Amino acid sequence: MMKAMVLREWDGPLILEQRPIPQPGPLEVLIRVKACGTGLTLINLKAGRIPGVTLPRIIGHEIGGVVEEVGSLVTTCQPGDRVCVGFYITCGYCKWCIDGRETLCENFTGYVGAVIDGGYAEYVKIPARNAIPIPEGVGFAEAGVTTDAVATNWHLFKERSKTKPNDIALVVGAGGGVGIHTVQVAKAFGAHVIGVDRSDDKLEKAKEYGADVVINVRDKDMAKEVREATGGRGVDVAVDTVGTKETMEDCIKALARGGTLAVVGVPRDVKSLNFNPGQLLFDEIVLTGSRCATKQEIRESLELVRRGLVKPAILQTFRLEDANKVHELIDKMQLPGRTVFLFD
Repeated sequence: MMKAMVLREWDGPLILEQRPIPQPGPLEVLIRVKACGTGLTLINLKAGRIPGVTLPRIIGHEIGGVVEEVGSLVTTCQPGDRVCVGFYITCGYCKWCIDGRETLCENFTGYVGAVIDGGYAEYVKIPARNAIPIPEGVGFAEAGVTTDAVATNWHLFKERSKTKPNDIALVVGAGGGVGIHTVQVAKAFGAHVIGVDRSDDKLEKAKEYGADVVINVRDKDMAKEVREATGGRGVDVAVDTVGTKETMEDCIKALARGGTLAVVGVPRDVKSLNFNPGQLLFDEIVLTGSRCATKQEIRESLELVRRGLVKPAILQTFRLEDANKVHELIDKMQLPGRTVFLFD
């Protein structure tokens, strides 16, 4: 038997349960979980804001651990291997997968911790193709966080905004679990980074992790503050890790000519946006989303971490039994950086 935290109803508490250890099928692997990251995505999942999730469910997708057992047809890893999890469950053969854009897979099933059980448990069973080796020198917690918080940003700046050295990047929610990594990856691309948040403590962390300018926008006009910080020019890319109507609209107002808004945070009850459509034409701005990362981009992100170019900002660790308390703090946006549950 294994210990697991189970979501049984939308917006309900996680329930600590004893569950049978899953047995891997022919093309699956069983992983003994050593660490599992958590963040705002799981708050949105619990609230029913992410489609396709089925209950009851063991949630959690930022997983690092050790292969315990492999299926009879698995040749890509073996017991004892240190692995993390590419958590998108894709087909590998549709147009998008073949073109290297597997996050748009036509046969996308969902992700680990949403449609199959995830890492809020002592063991997790996944498709073998989703197990990604952890490089030497990278820990379990760092690898788990990298699969999402680092790799999502690597995909964003490389593929969605195509950021160049000396571009100005705005990071909304710069001290949060994703945003603090957005800051670092933007710096790895050579950008000048403006970080905004509503907490001085979070902004202090954003500055520590590389932000060139930080602005507390509590009770302030964010777009106005950012434009003033750029001498009226605006920013080349605005990354919204928060996902509210207010933050998205302010990001659009803060864009320079030719600028890109990249939405990373799951929109929270946003049904429509108010902005000047003429800005799309006359300023050639781009409004886009950025959806996680491919398995190859996760490998590239792990290499960034191995080389010390990005440091996963794991600022709090807890035991799995503390998950409900931790989720409450994350929902109130009171925890800076990334939070990870550690297992024995």
